[in-house]
Amino acid sequence: MPEALRVVLFISLGFILLFLELFTPGFGLAGVSGALLLLFGCYLAYVKLSVFWGILTSLISLLTVISFFKIFSRSPIWKKIRLDSKQSKDNGFVSGTDLAYLLNKTGTALSALRPSGIAMIEGKRLDVTAESLFIEKDRKIKVIKVEGNRVIVKEEG
Repeated sequence: MPEALRVVLFISLGFILLFLELFTPGFGLAGVSGALLLLFGCYLAYVKLSVFWGILTSLISLLTVISFFKIFSRSPIWKKIRLDSKQSKDNGFVSGTDLAYLLNKTGTALSALRPSGIAMIEGKRLDVTAESLFIEKDRKIKVIKVEGNRVIVKEEG
């Protein structure tokens, strides 16, 4: 088999596998194999043909991949397979309950806090984190900071 045909074969297979990777989740076997075949085809063009053909093959392959993704990203197929929805507060999505109301409230450690554990605050069982490294079980605690769903407490007293 002539070397130029072998280069074209490797590069063509690389493009086909990269195209198939678009329709499979993750960057898996098809994508890695396609990228390796493209690189190997360009390498063969350098080694077996000439430096000129190696550079030309590499540039054409790179421009083809970039052009394909630019064109494909505007196509109707891409719009069908791409996840376009956003989860925002405006649409009613929240990451969890707002625990800011617990600030400065007191409660009891239901387990040893090393530094995290379970506490009863305002009649609710919550995962909390101690400001210090350790708070013993059944000790009185006070909420000193709330960061999202992370409740930070210190021993009261």
